[in-house]
Amino acid sequence: MILSKLIINQVIKYFVKHFKMDKIMSYVFDKNELDDKVKCLEDKVELLEKMAHPVREFVTCEECKCKIKEKENG
Repeated sequence: MILSKLIINQVIKYFVKHFKMDKIMSYVFDKNELDDKVKCLEDKVELLEKMAHPVREFVTCEECKCKIKEKENG
């Protein structure tokens, strides 16, 4: 059992070095500049959504489906 774990670990380390998987693993799991940019953009979008005007709703004509007037709140 312990011997098999040691052998498996050695084989994994060999493949990681041989195929340069350590760089890929680092890119996938560690934070990089794109993660920071996406976080910044998400914060900006959230702020813009808070600042945006509410959606205006209109009453529409049943026959021609054109907007007649704005709905009143209440």
